[in-house]
Amino acid sequence: MRKIAIIALAVAVRGMSVQPLFAQQVSPLYQQTNTEHVAMAAGGIISINNSFGELDIEGWNQPDVEITVIKTLPYDSKESKSSKDLDSVKVATERKSDKEVVISTTVASHGGWLSSLRKTKTDVWVEYHIRAPRDSKLVVRHDRGTIQVNNMAAAIDADSGGGDMVVILPDPGTHSVDARTKIGPVVADFGETHHAHLVGESLVTANGVSSPVVHLRMGRGGITVKTLPAEGYTAEH
Repeated sequence: MRKIAIIALAVAVRGMSVQPLFAQQVSPLYQQTNTEHVAMAAGGIISINNSFGELDIEGWNQPDVEITVIKTLPYDSKESKSSKDLDSVKVATERKSDKEVVISTTVASHGGWLSSLRKTKTDVWVEYHIRAPRDSKLVVRHDRGTIQVNNMAAAIDADSGGGDMVVILPDPGTHSVDARTKIGPVVADFGETHHAHLVGESLVTANGVSSPVVHLRMGRGGITVKTLPAEGYTAEH
């Protein structure tokens, strides 16, 4: 009986010692979410500057812009740095006029110039979920990550340093497309003027002088342009 008691005590102690070690290996996910609405007149311009991470833009039938920003730190982040690191990324929305909204991202550095050289924007992962009037013009300057634009009927001017870009037009034959990558593929379900270059590809289609222009540029990564017939899309709101 004494031997059995000693074994049981050893198992219990071992279980107590393993539990804290396992708990220390799993850190919580630090995250901040903010949503705001900005009124916008028909036919306006939305500019998105210095964004990075995941950028998702969808056209809707409301007369305002809805911007939801989610900032996330990886699981292995230290609790003492979580708030400071999340706050180092600022996403500001400015309504310059009834027809112009600018969404800008800035990243603050800490610890002097040497720290700023080491810091990368991947310290904080940012997601932008934007719903905008379908007739708004888009001007996007994205650092790196993913871009998806869906159901926007006006002109689009999007430039990204690296990642993947997917543009889904509301219906075929309504836009003129000029898409090009420096390194990477261009994929489309339409168009005959598709060219492969030494390291990049391009696609150019023309649908008349008055048609909205979709101007897409990617540094290192891919561009996909697709069309969705109007009857196959049910716009929300």
